[in-house]
Amino acid sequence: MKEKYAKCGLNYDLIIKKYPNIYEYEEIVNAYLDDEFFRDLEGMLKDEDYALAKDATKGLYILASELLLFPLYESLLELYEDLEYETYDDCLAHYEVVKEKHQLIRGLFNV
Repeated sequence: MKEKYAKCGLNYDLIIKKYPNIYEYEEIVNAYLDDEFFRDLEGMLKDEDYALAKDATKGLYILASELLLFPLYESLLELYEDLEYETYDDCLAHYEVVKEKHQLIRGLFNV
């Protein structure tokens, strides 16, 4: 199981310390990965609704940190910083990284 988590950049030992019931943790992560903001974020960025995208991204990166999904957290934080500092040219490129990390982790938890 550790190897499976490590392939996604997740620290199994750290997760188990915080969430001793791994099956419950995986259910929580699955619910998080199904969050509507993940589905809607690309549209927000393409529609240039940056204020809404910023709020959505902030909520998502806070939860990613809480769930110890650090690769996803880092990519969401980069996107948030683009939105915060209004460097909108980089948003879609950083969103693609978010999407990649999201799909990678979803593959681990959505078995």
